[in-house]
Amino acid sequence: MNTSIRKRLTYRLIPVLLVAGITFAVPTWLNVHEEIDELFDKVLREAAYSLSHSNVSQDVKPNTSGSASDSDGIDLVSQIRGPDGRVLFRSHSFSPLPQGGKLGYDTLNWQNQDWRVFNLKTESGFVQVAQTTQERRETANEVALHLLTPLLILLPGLALLVGWAIGRGLAPLAHVAEAVACRNPHSLDPIPNNDLPEEVSILVSAINALLSQLDQALAAQRQFTADAAHELRSPLTALSLQAQLAERAIEPAQRALAMQTLRQGIARASHLVQQLLILARLDPEAGDYPLTPLFLDDLALNVVADFAPQAANRHIDLGLSRADHVMVAGAEEALRILLSNLLDNAIRYSPADARIDVSVTAEATAIRLEVNDTGPGIALDKRNRVFDRFYRVLNSAESGSGLGLSIARRIAEQHQADIRLTDGDGGVGLKVIVTFPETSA
Repeated sequence: MNTSIRKRLTYRLIPVLLVAGITFAVPTWLNVHEEIDELFDKVLREAAYSLSHSNVSQDVKPNTSGSASDSDGIDLVSQIRGPDGRVLFRSHSFSPLPQGGKLGYDTLNWQNQDWRVFNLKTESGFVQVAQTTQERRETANEVALHLLTPLLILLPGLALLVGWAIGRGLAPLAHVAEAVACRNPHSLDPIPNNDLPEEVSILVSAINALLSQLDQALAAQRQFTADAAHELRSPLTALSLQAQLAERAIEPAQRALAMQTLRQGIARASHLVQQLLILARLDPEAGDYPLTPLFLDDLALNVVADFAPQAANRHIDLGLSRADHVMVAGAEEALRILLSNLLDNAIRYSPADARIDVSVTAEATAIRLEVNDTGPGIALDKRNRVFDRFYRVLNSAESGSGLGLSIARRIAEQHQADIRLTDGDGGVGLKVIVTFPETSA
């Protein structure tokens, strides 16, 4: 189950506040007890020295009927003994403090309580001043609680403030989520990115970039669908008419001619559909092929062999004039489609007895794939246009789909290759040059 950012921050910050409070409270508590002990020790010592300088001549008889806990509010208990151990002075009427113990500060158990005692020996006797440790603890606890009360009030207040701050900090995310939720599939306008925190602004910028790419992909898809529908309408209409002519033909010769024309129309429509499917698969939104190292000369040799019968039927000399053994990073199927389209165009538009040479050349910093023909070529002002989808050169004797070079350019882009058209060797025909970046084997 996913946990909200608010809860995650709260679950992490509340323990931090508690740890900070404990880190402050524990040393404070211990320091207060230590300081109170030092303070009362000084009081015991000062009281003992004060009694040692007093003129004590009264003989106070001890009273064992009481105890140190009989009276409330008892703080200090003091007594003076003479050199012979007789009690000369007692501050309270309960039984005297036991004599003995080390001089200075000492701790003893008396009247079932722990007492802190300061023992002072003088020329005239022995002075003792005592205080219960319980009294010290109660006083220290009271002082510590007074000091820590603001912290105890502050911690819940800080927790509430942290919760409020988290809510305020996450408010821009809520606004962005609301803006996205209000969108419909046709609303691809950028999300407003004004006055947003930097972290949220980065997210919104990424979403806007994705929306822009999606808008472009949908626009390309709509354009492709419209173009495909337009291009398919004509051959399908022609096939329908040719089928009607074949049905109405009476003479065998007329029927044979109609059937031949129908088969040619079916072949052209099949070729167009095949090119459309290839183009749709190569569109940017469909994703690129994974590139792996392959030998370009071997691929060119296989494709030329596949097209050799087609070229021979049209009395065209097709061959591999140069094949350097070089490797490129590419997708074999895609590169096969690229070269096949180039050869198909060259064979389709070249006259009989023409020549088509394919070459693979390794250069210093690049690898070149060339298809050079001696056909009619393409006018200079139309060489950029022929890469557009469905564009066909006017007055061409051959009918085509207008997608071959568009597909070739898309495949070249996927391989970070450059494709361009130039005049053929000797200024005759057309040469298509595909330049690949050098790949280390």
